[in-house]
Amino acid sequence: MDKNTIRQLALLAFSSLVLYFSGIYLMTIGNLKTIFDGFITMIFFFAIFPFLSIFTLLSKKALKAVASVNNS
Repeated sequence: MDKNTIRQLALLAFSSLVLYFSGIYLMTIGNLKTIFDGFITMIFFFAIFPFLSIFTLLSKKALKAVASVNNS
């Protein structure tokens, strides 16, 4: 694996952890009452976009790798 892919995997792991824990918190609070709740909501939505873009890039790389193995 090249250095760029390893970086992308690390960022994907970090953003998935942030999404997981902030999502669990948001599901348990019910509705926003404090500034802290708003901050956690902001973190959740700021983490979802890098997660989706990196997941898409890594999926494309994986599909290209599988396609090149099948063509060989």
